[in-house]
Amino acid sequence: RNNNQDSTNNNINNNIEIGDVGYEFQKQFDAGWYTGKVTQIIPVGNEKDRRCVYNDGDIEDLSLEELHRLAKLDPNNNVTKPKISIKLKVKQTTAQDNEDGATTKEEDSTTAPKKVRIPLTQEEYTKFLIDSEHQRDTQTTQHLAQQILHKSAEVDNLVARLPGMDRTRDMQMKRIEELLERNQQVAKELEEAHAVAKKKLEEVRKVLGETTCLALGVEEE
Repeated sequence: RNNNQDSTNNNINNNIEIGDVGYEFQKQFDAGWYTGKVTQIIPVGNEKDRRCVYNDGDIEDLSLEELHRLAKLDPNNNVTKPKISIKLKVKQTTAQDNEDGATTKEEDSTTAPKKVRIPLTQEEYTKFLIDSEHQRDTQTTQHLAQQILHKSAEVDNLVARLPGMDRTRDMQMKRIEELLERNQQVAKELEEAHAVAKKKLEEVRKVLGETTCLALGVEEE
């Protein structure tokens, strides 16, 4: 049941976009690769709205995202395979003889761009994708680790600036007792000041009342 038909040229020649009616693609099953074709776009409640018919008569509903993924994995699709050219800087060591003997020195030189072999088979392309994702995950993990270390250092710095961080537990307890004693003393002073103020207020009211009665010629009862 394996079919090695190249469906890419048909899509390009007919200007058919991925997912359109008439779009042909390759999909690998246990028995091998099969050619599928989008025959209908059906209005359904999920994303699998592309009705596809394979060359052996089987029918399957796929989503547009799945068709894009199959296009990347299509061994006959040379359009989606990346072209890679990586420039590497290496250190080249040269030997130079002198009167005392042979000495070596290192000098940096930029070599020509190193060509990377483009994956041509399904297995090579799958391996390339896995390696690329692994490299991206490694870089992301390293970046996150650096951010965590930076934030941790900032937190340690803020904690070190908190008042009392340079005191021991006994010193802190002693300081708390001093503050409580000072608080009680201030509270007592406030109570005494309130009593004096209340007494002064009563004296002022009494003098004000006597003065008012005297000015109006009224005898105070």
